[in-house]
Amino acid sequence: MKKALILIFICTNVYSQISSKKIDRWVSKNENLKNSIVSIAVKQLDKKKKISGININTFMTPASNTKILTVFGSISAGDTIPSIKYRISNDTLRISPTGYPFIAHPKYDDADLEKFIKSFSHIVYHKPSSDIDKYGPAWAWDDFKYYYQAERSEMPIYGNVIQIVKLPNDSIKVSPDIFKMKLNMEQKEKVSRDDKENNFFINPSLIKVGDTIYHPFVTSRKNTINLLKEFFNTPVSFDEEGLNNYKIWNSTVKAKIYSAILKDSDNLVSESLAANVSLRYNDTVSVEKGLKKILDNLDNNKIQLYDGSGLSRYNLTQPSSIVSSLEKIEYYYDFETIKEIFPNNYIITDTEAFVWGKTGTLKNNHNYSGYLTTDKGKRYVFSIMINHFTEDLDKIKSAIADFLIFLKTS
Repeated sequence: MKKALILIFICTNVYSQISSKKIDRWVSKNENLKNSIVSIAVKQLDKKKKISGININTFMTPASNTKILTVFGSISAGDTIPSIKYRISNDTLRISPTGYPFIAHPKYDDADLEKFIKSFSHIVYHKPSSDIDKYGPAWAWDDFKYYYQAERSEMPIYGNVIQIVKLPNDSIKVSPDIFKMKLNMEQKEKVSRDDKENNFFINPSLIKVGDTIYHPFVTSRKNTINLLKEFFNTPVSFDEEGLNNYKIWNSTVKAKIYSAILKDSDNLVSESLAANVSLRYNDTVSVEKGLKKILDNLDNNKIQLYDGSGLSRYNLTQPSSIVSSLEKIEYYYDFETIKEIFPNNYIITDTEAFVWGKTGTLKNNHNYSGYLTTDKGKRYVFSIMINHFTEDLDKIKSAIADFLIFLKTS
């Protein structure tokens, strides 16, 4: 009888999570994954188990799965996100940037911070310790016109984009409205901009009533100060000296920031958060230094991160490292919070939410990583990375959806 009980215990311990052999067999039978590099890592939460899967330590192009590492880096850095450094002198607010991205943002507001800044009659912008390039390594040079590649800066404002809306009376509303705007009824683009100057051209005949268009502007410290004046309707001056004897205003909308990164896959918000991580350790706004700290916290110096969003094709990660990051996030956050900041159910419809994760897509590369609850109530962290495929993306997505159902019912 004792032997039988011991055998049952051993079997339960061995098979309490899905096996690597079972995953390998499933992949080998899926026709949509032929001629692709497939890496899958799966680990049951709350268990001292090894990671199961195939090619779990293969270096893959993560695309926007990089954002999981950026969010983990922020949470592990103390999970307080500094919005501004500040010092109050009578009716004057002295500030220094932190890389924080939600000031006057057209999509995400921070009402508490904006109310605080607006309560002063004068703002002094102090020069920060900053080391930040506008674009990351291997970003596409001709994507400067798209929202997803807005320029990085020490103090993003208005999301570093202009917002263009066509009103019911057919007029065009632009916000912020401090740059040169010209109508060009001949151009084929709705909105265009000079390569290195904030000269914008709009063809209103191509814009429908109710349309909202975002177009990045060229950032500079001078533009930031002018835009602070525009948004807060307050005089703003510049001080070359760094800000001393300051206090920190911490963001009250952390979940909104993480949701913007994980649910909306907002690249500038993610890049800004990486720069903000650097500030917390080095007192310098720097994406590069922030990434180094994120890697230090991962205990895996072989991973290569060149940006905080995944736009760079130079990035290389392993599914096992993504799984480790997800497991550590779950250590800091309860599962209800995880459900709040991650989107659910991938492309799977007509079923109760059972999986919460982040996609990552570049041409010929598609990944999905996150958390899953099985029909038996077990919880897993997983990373599915499919690189260099030649099949249609829809077939790859279908294969991932099939695997998620496979894991859910195992």
